[in-house]
Amino acid sequence: MAVAHDAISESHTGTTGSASEASFGWTHTLAAGAKGLVVAVANFSANADTSSAVDVGGTPLAAVTGGGIGCGGSEPGYIKAWFLGSGLPTGAQTITVTRTNNTDIMWAAGWSVTALTNTEYTGVATLSSGAGTTSQTEVNVDDGSPGTNSLRYAAMYSGLVSVPSPGANSSGANSIDVGGNCAVCVRETVAGQGARPVGWSAAADELARVVLAIREVAGGAADKGPLIGGRLVNRSRLLGRLAA
Repeated sequence: MAVAHDAISESHTGTTGSASEASFGWTHTLAAGAKGLVVAVANFSANADTSSAVDVGGTPLAAVTGGGIGCGGSEPGYIKAWFLGSGLPTGAQTITVTRTNNTDIMWAAGWSVTALTNTEYTGVATLSSGAGTTSQTEVNVDDGSPGTNSLRYAAMYSGLVSVPSPGANSSGANSIDVGGNCAVCVRETVAGQGARPVGWSAAADELARVVLAIREVAGGAADKGPLIGGRLVNRSRLLGRLAA
């Protein structure tokens, strides 16, 4: 089995996000086979990390290592990713973002995946335009070719006045346009292995973005294969070799 997209959700619709509160939350429904959850949190007001914790149904997510970045210049903002693999609750659950209680406008989106085994994130890449402008195009994310298909996700804060369109290899997931800037999250349309593109197609502007791949953990408990030559063989790797 491979990683497959499960469900998407977002904290706010319309043009108004979270401000002047200690936390905000929304409902995300996870399938029975959900094995991974990514939450991206955007700050539209400052080049500052103002999310201190994220949980789903009371189970905490961990901040993605190297998965937070800000954008300076005249249109400051910040984007940060959080992740949880094993131990996810299922069904309708509340995702809660604990935030700095100030007037900064914030918004978040959640994406869950199904898989045979536990999942992990890899291929994390962040980019900030700083005070300049950067082309908003798809970027390759390498999952290390683990033997089963992975799925790539990308989240971005942008100084664009309207939400950019997904790139040729990507599908729209969540977005919000708060007026002078926006945030958008997209996913890879078709899962695969290796270095594969995900992202947007839009004019250059100030931005901060994070992209990553979600892959199955090799040798996970649910991924045990047959005994061959006295050794327990990982099913995913065996199938990958047979298909080669």
